[in-house]
Amino acid sequence: MTNILKIAEGLNITTPTAPKMTVKKAVFNSLKTPDYRMITTKCFDNTSTLLNPRIDSIEFVDKNGIKASYTSKRFQNGNRFEVYRFSDEIVKVLKDKFGQIRGFKSTTADNANLNQEKIYENAKEAIRNKTHYFFA
Repeated sequence: MTNILKIAEGLNITTPTAPKMTVKKAVFNSLKTPDYRMITTKCFDNTSTLLNPRIDSIEFVDKNGIKASYTSKRFQNGNRFEVYRFSDEIVKVLKDKFGQIRGFKSTTADNANLNQEKIYENAKEAIRNKTHYFFA
């Protein structure tokens, strides 16, 4: 335990390393399904705008927990990291500032046999459909 304390003594723990972010959160209740909500969260720093937040998130929640979610993080160099979470699959995509996929990972069992573009498009379409049907 003393070794840990000696290491921590040299660190300035009070210095913030991350920029302060402003968080805007909105909760929408479903008119059709009781206890079903859509929660949108947008995080802004001093370099982001209302139309282009640093972190953007959408969650579909019912009384049992999160059913599906989408999170997008924009980096300083323009790259974007997107995560699509569903009850049976998680898709992670790293895109460069031009929209080209640079990294891809999915928890689908036969991931090697499926096309990355198709899995990515299916995940985007699923979130788009959930959003559309939530407000329809």
